[in-house]
Amino acid sequence: MMEDNRDILFMQEGERKRIAEELHNNTVQDMVCLFQKIELAILYMDKDIVQSKLELILAKRQIKSMIDGIRDIIYNLRPMVFDDIGYAAAFQGLYDKLYENRFDVSFDVDNINTDDGITAVSVFHFVNEACQNVIKHSHADRVSVSVKCKEQQIFIAIADNGAGFKSQLEDNHFGISFMMERVRLLDGDMKIISNDNGTTINAVIPIK
Repeated sequence: MMEDNRDILFMQEGERKRIAEELHNNTVQDMVCLFQKIELAILYMDKDIVQSKLELILAKRQIKSMIDGIRDIIYNLRPMVFDDIGYAAAFQGLYDKLYENRFDVSFDVDNINTDDGITAVSVFHFVNEACQNVIKHSHADRVSVSVKCKEQQIFIAIADNGAGFKSQLEDNHFGISFMMERVRLLDGDMKIISNDNGTTINAVIPIK
């Protein structure tokens, strides 16, 4: 029981660290930039109305970027479509995000029973984290996602044609640790195969 409690605390602290980093690296920086644009707009107001309007237009775009960033943080915490629409819609949203980032995307995702309230969400978080790593760190242009249910087990495979796992590990070691710990808490197993031709992350999670 003590070890289980430590695992839960590890996951909680990990989520807090992730949120803090995302807020600091994205939202806070965007707010600083927005503040500077508004200050410039005020300075130009009486001297150069055209430049002032330009700064306000840029500030408006910055606000839109901030809204999108905050929505991404909320979505990564718990995709609201799980509650509102369902499991398939969450993966469709992830597919769309990869496609919007100009990836050649292949998805083959089975439906997972969501009655226990945790397995399907955990599987999605695992796949989402892997895909975020691909977007941010892999330098790939193709990604495939497979989530298959067979013989009371969930088989997950995420593959890309990027630069290999070493650079991803250096840039995002916590994300990988988070994925490993999430799978372990579900009594599953995770393996990584990586070389100069890309990375494949495999996981097997039992259905209870």
